[in-house]
Amino acid sequence: MKADFDPSRPAVPIAYPRLLVEILVEQGVVREDLLEGTSIQARAFENPDNRLTPAQFLHLVLNAFYLGKNPALGYELGLRTPVTSHGFLGYGVMSCQTLRDAIELAAKYVRLRTILMTFRLYEEGEEAVVEAAANHPVGPLRQFVFESLLLSLARAGSFITGNSLQDGEIHFDYPEPDYYAPLRHRLPPMQFNRSANQLRFPRRFLDEPLVMADPVAARLAVEQCEREMALLNEGSVDVPARLRALFGSANGAYPSLETAAEKLFMSSRTLKRRLQQHGLSFQAILDESRKRDAMRLLEHSGLTVEQVAQRLGYSDPANFTRAFRKWSGSTPRQYRELSRKPG
Repeated sequence: MKADFDPSRPAVPIAYPRLLVEILVEQGVVREDLLEGTSIQARAFENPDNRLTPAQFLHLVLNAFYLGKNPALGYELGLRTPVTSHGFLGYGVMSCQTLRDAIELAAKYVRLRTILMTFRLYEEGEEAVVEAAANHPVGPLRQFVFESLLLSLARAGSFITGNSLQDGEIHFDYPEPDYYAPLRHRLPPMQFNRSANQLRFPRRFLDEPLVMADPVAARLAVEQCEREMALLNEGSVDVPARLRALFGSANGAYPSLETAAEKLFMSSRTLKRRLQQHGLSFQAILDESRKRDAMRLLEHSGLTVEQVAQRLGYSDPANFTRAFRKWSGSTPRQYRELSRKPG
């Protein structure tokens, strides 16, 4: 995992720094002062798909501690982090059948949300234990990272199970800080100077059904997580697979060559060269994705052919019909009629 760490590569979802900034602004800190020296542009917070580099995020956190004068910032961030801030992974966690499924899903795809930490689930007597571990040293921010992560996990668990935050206990491997006692009434029970950083709760919670269980939503969320993992796999030589994953999450808003290259952290020239090495082109994969989405929409949606064309980025339905005939040998209307015939 450590080989994946690159402090200059965008990897931190914008949802977390946005929430951090909101907390500090509420406390009277000027937004521009928080961003000073981070190279983060204010407009970066406008696009929910944006990511910051680890270096930018850690600089932002250091600014927040310096300007906010609040050593309990990790508690504040953990208590304020909603499950939905974790993107499709959060929606998948909410939709799982049981808490055990949710934790295992989160552990599998945690890299989508942070490259600094991992965690694992195990059982010890009558307790379930979620143990967190750091992948990379973060120096003076170590306590902040563990506090915000474990509290956000406890909050998410409480939300999806309907149980109280007080039903669990958090262990930290460092001494009790001075800022804990004044805030303990807002926090789950905490123990310090323990052997590891853990969230502990009754084992019986693991297999109770979750309040928002939805197998279909869970499956769709996992599919999206798989696409995002493919996009994050920068070291992969399979650039076509990463581009297909990008188109797969586009929902009809297919990115241009330049935008796709930016999302894959390379220049457009490099992207074209990598595709040529596989005997492919950007246009060929775009057409492949449009064909797939066109067939899915014609088979399973109530959209008209004109609406499907518009969804796929064709301003002229006639151009869509010509392209579809080239792909499938039939017109969109003919394809729809054949696909819906019984038997």
